[in-house]
Amino acid sequence: MRLGIFLKFVLLFAVMALLLGTAGLFAYKNYRQGYYEGVASAQLATAVVGMSGVLDAAVETSDHQVNNTLGIFAMFPFLLCVEMSASTGQSYRWPPIPCDIIKEEKYSLDYSDVLAGGGDLRFFVSRQWVNEEVSRELRVGALAMVIFMLIFLIGSGIVFHRVVGYPVGFLIKNLRDISKDLTKQELIRKLTRDEIGELTDALNGMLGRIREYQSELVRLANTDGLTGILNRRTFFARGQGLLRRQGKGVYFIQIDLDHFKKVNDTYGHGIGDQVLELVGKVLQGSVRIVGEREPDIVGRLGGEEFGILLRTNNLQEARSVAERLRATLQRSEVETGAEILKVTGSFGVAEMMPGETLDDLYHRADQACYQAKDRGRNQVVVATAPAITSAENG
Repeated sequence: MRLGIFLKFVLLFAVMALLLGTAGLFAYKNYRQGYYEGVASAQLATAVVGMSGVLDAAVETSDHQVNNTLGIFAMFPFLLCVEMSASTGQSYRWPPIPCDIIKEEKYSLDYSDVLAGGGDLRFFVSRQWVNEEVSRELRVGALAMVIFMLIFLIGSGIVFHRVVGYPVGFLIKNLRDISKDLTKQELIRKLTRDEIGELTDALNGMLGRIREYQSELVRLANTDGLTGILNRRTFFARGQGLLRRQGKGVYFIQIDLDHFKKVNDTYGHGIGDQVLELVGKVLQGSVRIVGEREPDIVGRLGGEEFGILLRTNNLQEARSVAERLRATLQRSEVETGAEILKVTGSFGVAEMMPGETLDDLYHRADQACYQAKDRGRNQVVVATAPAITSAENG
């Protein structure tokens, strides 16, 4: 009888653990696919910012120089092909074959008007690379789940014998003698209730921990591991939802840290990471995330680039928020060991216009941010409607 109960218990748990583990791995797979796609997008975006001037210079030199410059993108293991359209109408590729010939499954990332005169870049990212990175993590997760189940089964056998086996044997023995000694009925009832209750509490605790682990996986997939704020993929996904819910009154604040490369070169990447962590805390602690109105969306868009999507009454209030953040950031300090490092950033603010997409809004805020850098850094520049219209017509 003990063996029958034990087998039923093991079977029930195995099915439950298999279902929960499969669901958890499936959810983790989807989130990690998004994460690695975000990694590719963020790295390419950073590279485009750094390489745009080099490509412009190469176009003015020769086609051979352009092809050599595009070949630099080969350092990214996930990149299959690059297409470039210069403002002159000339097209370039790396490798120098049509990207359609590459049979490996891929998807494109487009960067329009990133070169002088309106030149475009298109990258084709390998889905096989994304899947391989995710599969490597899933194998570790599946192995951990199998080890956990084996440990649990061995442990449950010991627990079953000590906690459940004895009460069941006690019940069987005493039921046979019940006609001879009725005084044991209350003892049997109490012992059974206490032991089964403890077992139920243990199972409930285990399910609670599993739910906590799943919530933590979701959090890790949606946030930047260094700063604790949203990563680029989740930031833009939630931003799309905000634009669907709110037709107007949406503002994009773009922040780019000043001289961040110099910080890394001078003090090392450890100090650079401390600066990024500090900026994440400042942004998260200075915007509205709770309340009756729509919460603000804060994220790290890549490298030293951060973004905020907020709902407010007018452009002046949005600028005031940006100015407050700029001043707070300017007062922030990082201890380098030898001196105190001051942190500043350049801010671009753009208001959502009718018929505009989130990408349009982002690019206008990014242009305003670049204007802030050109004007001396550590300031806020607002992207005005006339300037936007002129840029689009150009």
